Amino acid sequence: MKRIVILLSLFTIQLSTVSAQTYVWKNGHPLVENPDSITFVKPDMGAQVYDTKVITDAITELKFKYLTRDYTGAPVWMSAQLLLAKEQMESKHIQFMALYNHYTISSSSDCPTCGYRDLQGVASSLGVAVVAADYEGFGETGDRVQAYCFGEANARASIDALLAAREWLKSEGYTLSDSIINYGYSQGGQTTVAALKLSQNEYKGKVHFMRTYAGAGPYDLRLTYRKFLEWEKIGQAAVLPLTVITVNELMHMGIDYKQVFKEPLASNVKSWVISKKFNVDELSKLIGSDSVKYFTQPAYMDSTSAEMQVMLREVDKQRLTTGWVPDSDTHIKIYHSMKDDIVAPENSVNMYHLFEQNGVTNAVLDTTSLTAKHLDSGMSFAVMMIQDIMLWKQGL
Repeated sequence: MKRIVILLSLFTIQLSTVSAQTYVWKNGHPLVENPDSITFVKPDMGAQVYDTKVITDAITELKFKYLTRDYTGAPVWMSAQLLLAKEQMESKHIQFMALYNHYTISSSSDCPTCGYRDLQGVASSLGVAVVAADYEGFGETGDRVQAYCFGEANARASIDALLAAREWLKSEGYTLSDSIINYGYSQGGQTTVAALKLSQNEYKGKVHFMRTYAGAGPYDLRLTYRKFLEWEKIGQAAVLPLTVITVNELMHMGIDYKQVFKEPLASNVKSWVISKKFNVDELSKLIGSDSVKYFTQPAYMDSTSAEMQVMLREVDKQRLTTGWVPDSDTHIKIYHSMKDDIVAPENSVNMYHLFEQNGVTNAVLDTTSLTAKHLDSGMSFAVMMIQDIMLWKQGL
């Protein structure tokens, strides 16, 4: 749940601006240069490319806006990033695409369209066109509270970004295959599984993921919160306040933060967290300790208290470990380290048990390849995914 530095020399960040023309697209046809007065019939049918940059000699980044829905279901413009390989741009053909779902961020400057690149480069380095949405609360919706760990809301934003990017590419004369990869780590793992779930129901027939890689996701937030309390210390202090504050703000619960947190966090929720001025590392340092007791009031240290029961009922709405089963024609790999100190590995174990109990044979749970704590295991997740994708591509 912080920046995972990929030291694989996947690509060197050397930005040089290229002139870019702005378009708005609907049903494959260019409309106007200003989309403000345009109402799209379907959220997944429009994209406005507003910036193009060369990242390396081999990779070009396009930033775009698209119409989707926020966590309430209301239409909203959001922003996303598309990474294209040089050979894809020259051939106008994309054999492989990927939907990358980013992990926890708390600073406005850390979203994909703000220039920060992490696990996007993993698939991009393999010649895969990558789409990465900012999620609600970042980029185009930076004036909003982020929808932290609102799995299906973030997944909807991600899938709509993917569909908008594909429509734009077709409009530019690209030919596309249906080989789509879906992946993410930590919060991104949760979004990845939520995207898989949505692809089975409301997006059925619109998007199909051939391969899904989910790493260390909080698929059951009640379980995750309970483990925070059992552990007393967590690998990154910021994740507990982010969870509570997001639910309180977006669900309009009206909870007084002085009843939840101790000082100095209690008086600085707005300036530290809601402001999105600090990244997750900085926010954790401001909180002052990784001991949950240090910054959390007693009522919210007790998972059986009346106060916590109200909070957990809202948190349960994001649970992904019950009530659905994936289709049999997508390859699913779930990774989690048993030494994870932020997201309890029981999240992935329970997810796999849901699949197993329903006769799913196309899912694999791997709890041995990732052997470090949460943050360091992000590297192992990237390596394992690269190896699997390479073997898959060689077999096609």
